Amino acid sequence: MVTRKKTTRRKPVRKAGSSRPMPGWLILVVGMLMGLLLAVAAYVAGWVPKPPQRSTAGQNQPVNKPVIEDLSQELQSQRKKKYDFYTVLPEMEVVIDKDEIEPASQREPSSYILQVGSFKSRQDAESLKAQLALLGQQAHIQTLDVNQTRWHRVRLGPFDSARKADSIKRRLQKNGIHALMMKEK
Repeated sequence: MVTRKKTTRRKPVRKAGSSRPMPGWLILVVGMLMGLLLAVAAYVAGWVPKPPQRSTAGQNQPVNKPVIEDLSQELQSQRKKKYDFYTVLPEMEVVIDKDEIEPASQREPSSYILQVGSFKSRQDAESLKAQLALLGQQAHIQTLDVNQTRWHRVRLGPFDSARKADSIKRRLQKNGIHALMMKEK
């Protein structure tokens, strides 16, 4: 046979010097009383403006009211000036005939070119072309004379779509090379 020990629960023993926690309702009441006391003190000290005096209907006492300017007309005119485009924009509407609008299939196909640089020195243009080759882009150099000065343009393309040209332009920007996208017909 197995005998079990009987366990008895003991009451928790408070240590000397420790106090019971304060109940929540007591904290609430004390807080409200302190707030009320503070509000009354602020009112008496003059920190809070006094409420306006109501005149009774039977008494005909003049009430000193401060003079208030009517600025509504001025504000309305300012609003009209600020938001004038709401009225101007519909007046500028241009109606286009359906005959004048070309369908996308009838338009001439456009191609896009990225101009990466323009140099007076051919050597600088060749250097940039080599840099682009290291990034996997095949560039060409276009030479032309402008105002009796010879310029060497470094260009990429032509690209069939603006999306393709833009993706290459972004890839170049990540590598510190800024390009100008141009549309060619």
